[in-house]
Parts: sequence; C-alpha cells; structure tokens
Amino acid sequence: MILELKEDLKDELILIRRHLHQFPELSFKEVETSSYVCEVLNHYDIPYETFGTGVVATIHGKKPGKTLAIRADLDALPIQEETGLPYRSQHKGVMHACGHDIHATVVLGSAIVLQGLREQVSGTIKFLFQPAEEVLEGAKSLIAAGVLRNPEVDALMGVHTWPDLPVGTVGLKRGAMTAASDFITIEVKGKSGHAAHPEDAVDPIVIAGHLLSALQTIVSRELSPLRPAVLTIGRINGGQAPNSIPEQVELSGMIRSLDEESRAKIIRSTKRICEHTAKTFNGRASVEVKQATPTVSNDPGMTEHFFDCATRILGKERVVRLEEPSLGSEDFAYYLAEKPGVFFRLGTNVEHNKNTKQSLHSSRIEFGEEAIFTGVQVISSFALSFGNEKHEKPERL
Repeated sequence: MILELKEDLKDELILIRRHLHQFPELSFKEVETSSYVCEVLNHYDIPYETFGTGVVATIHGKKPGKTLAIRADLDALPIQEETGLPYRSQHKGVMHACGHDIHATVVLGSAIVLQGLREQVSGTIKFLFQPAEEVLEGAKSLIAAGVLRNPEVDALMGVHTWPDLPVGTVGLKRGAMTAASDFITIEVKGKSGHAAHPEDAVDPIVIAGHLLSALQTIVSRELSPLRPAVLTIGRINGGQAPNSIPEQVELSGMIRSLDEESRAKIIRSTKRICEHTAKTFNGRASVEVKQATPTVSNDPGMTEHFFDCATRILGKERVVRLEEPSLGSEDFAYYLAEKPGVFFRLGTNVEHNKNTKQSLHSSRIEFGEEAIFTGVQVISSFALSFGNEKHEKPERL
C-alpha cells in the first residue's frame, strides 16, 4: 500500500525545491541555502544547530530507542544551467545539476512528517544538511564538528537522485554502492631549452605523452577484468611558448576502485610506471596521491530492512535491487567509515521528458519532482521502523 502525503504538504515541498533550485550556491558558500533550510525548520518548530553552512536538526521521539542520522547535501555545481525551466537558476554559472536541491527537499519533507509523528518515533532522528559534497569535504567537516555524537548516532541513511531509474522507484544493493576515489598529481621534470635544439634539453611533454599511454595499461593489463576500476588523467599543464621546451609538466587525475587491493595496486603501478618511464627519457617524475573518499558500502542488515520497508510502501515492482555499483564517488562514505548505514538511489526520470534522462552534472538535466514524495515516504517510514524489531508499519504520513 502506498501511504499518501497530504496535498498541501506536496505543494509546499515543490515550492521549497524550486526555491532551492533557483538560488544554488557552491561548496562551503551555501549561506542563503542553509538560511532557507533554517526558516523551514523554524516554521515547524524543529530544533537545530548550525555548523558553518551546515545545519543539523534533531527530533526526539516519545519512545526510547536508537539514533538515526539522515543526510542531505546542499551544494551546487559551477555549471551554467540550460534547461529553460521557469524556475531555472538565478545565479550565473551555478546550477543544481546533481539533484542536491531534491535531496534537501526530501530530507526537509521527512523532518516535517516525522515532527508531526513524534508520538510514533522511537529514539532520536538527526537530519544532517551538509555543505560541500561536491568537493568531497563536507562530510569530514561535520564529523569533525561532532555531529555523530550527543546523542551518539547508531546508523545513517543517505539518498541520491538517479536518472537511470524512473520516478516512483528506488534502488540499492548490499555492499559497495560507489567507488573509492583518489586524486593523483604527477610532476614530470626535464630540462628546458630551445625547440630548435632538443638535443640540449629533456622534453617533459614527450615524457608526459608516453605516460598517458602507459598508465592506461594498469587497469587493462594488471587488474582482473572482474574488478572494475578507472584511472583517468583529466588535466595536463606545461609549457608557455611554442618555440621552447619547458622544464616541467604536471598531470592530474583520479583513481576509482571498489576494493582496497585494486586501489593499492593501481597506486603502486602508477608510481612505478611514472618513475621508470621518466628515467628512460633522462627525466624525473614524482607522484602524489590524496584520498578523496572511501567506498560507500551498504550495511547488509540495514539494506534488507530498507528493502522490506520500501516494498511495503511502494510495492515490490518499484523497489529495484541494483546489480552493479557506480564508479562515481560520494563523501557519504566518510560517515559509513564511522557507523553502519544505507545509501539508496531515488529514481527521477520521467517517460516523456528526455531531459530527465540526461546524466548527472549535465547543464540540461531536469528531475521529475514526483520523486520528492517517493523519497519522503520511504525515508519517513524507514525512520519510524528503525530500531523496531517488529518493523511496524506507520498508519499514515
């Protein structure tokens, strides 16, 4: 049975989402966004604390129980929106192209619903409105601020829009949902000189060209095809004039992997190939690796609880057991490095709207707004049954 939200709440949630969409802000600059979140929380008498541009709201249930934290990210991307929607971004060069406006609205809607159902809530529910997911730093900042304590969080829940799934559906799987990611920076050093006399120089651009090809053999020839991974070089910087050989070139990119063994092997091989290739051409190379995020890995027990809960609310045909993880990254992983949790995909594509099938981060992507109601229903129901061994179904949201 599908539990319906009241029509006036649906209308309000659409207005909230469209306001957030019109006024997107970049990472750690979500000043207006967090202020608006606080306005909504104040209207419903939901207590909260602020942590920079992060907001943490708390609902204490009338029954004893565990503490569940539900996270929404707030930041947008440096993209010029090209949807033509009447509520398109009013901030030039900034767009909610990853659905964080949907996430924030879903979690706000869940807070509104659960505030009205405090008599049925067991334990405590925290709502983490997090800054700076896009730069993979926001979760770390909230954890460092102590949001998983006082009271101690027992488990977490996160949501992400997913244009591969239709509106009205949700999807997830046990174990890995997203990849671990690492930033890599490769500095190639040679010897500068005149382009007319290459014999007197060591050309780091030539070395970089050989590295680009050699690095692509790591995943294809050193890892099992059954272990997905990606090594991408996304930026090359070197040289200032067409008639001179520069002294150095810098390459930067990312490693994405689903298991620690593959990650470690890629890093070792990257360093080996860079060092030896540079030496072959009388140059030098150094590699710096900085971890961006661990893997988002769903707790098996919470995953099955989610499947049960979502199936009761939406019906079996609208709850998808995903077969494969994404090689994208998510800083929700940092919470799951501390506590168990579950992260699910929220379907947002609409059959007759091709823009809802665009990829995330596209300047033309649109999101089916009916997904908001699905997200609120599922999250609210999960929160009400969390810690309840009987997993009792709430009467109405």
